Amino acid sequence: MESPNSTTNPNSLTNNVVTVPIPILPSEGTYAYVFVKGSLYAKDSAIFACSTDELQALSKRFQISTIPIDNGVMMKVAPSLVINSLSQLGYKVISSTGEAEIVWTLQREL
Repeated sequence: MESPNSTTNPNSLTNNVVTVPIPILPSEGTYAYVFVKGSLYAKDSAIFACSTDELQALSKRFQISTIPIDNGVMMKVAPSLVINSLSQLGYKVISSTGEAEIVWTLQREL
C-alpha cells in the first residue's frame, strides 16, 4: 500500500502545490542620471548628480568655475549648451518637465 504522501496519490498534498513561473527579464544595463535645471531664456544652469570628473570636463569646456548649490552646482552657461556637452559625454535626455523653468533628466549607460 502506498503512503498518503505518495506522488501517485491524487489526494496528496504535493499534487496541490501551485507553481507560478516568474518571467525572466532581459538583463538591463546600469545607468547614471544627471539633472539640468534652467530656463531656455536664461544664461545659467543648475546641474545635479554629475561626477567630479564630469564637472571638471564641463568647467574646462566653458572655461568657467562652478558655484556650489544644495545638491549640485550652478554654471553661468545656457542649459542647451550644458545638455549638448553632456551628450558628448554619453548622456541623452530621457525626460523634461516644467514650463518657465525646466528640469531635464539625462541618462547614460555605465
